[in-house]
Amino acid sequence: MIDAQKKYFGIMRKKSGQERLKIAMQLRAAVLELAKTAIRDANPNISPEELRSKLQERIYGTSSPTKASHS
Repeated sequence: MIDAQKKYFGIMRKKSGQERLKIAMQLRAAVLELAKTAIRDANPNISPEELRSKLQERIYGTSSPTKASHS
């Protein structure tokens, strides 16, 4: 493990579970926004429905998360 990772993990271990969860949720939201932006950049005239479908495909590998769980 590199020094930066050790320092990061040390900082995170000192935080409460609630603080770590909040950080994780903020990171998740940021990742989703980055993915949406990339999809919009590649598809400037995309509809909201198409955006949602492409985002699900990017996250789950399919346009419908339920299809992947039943395969």
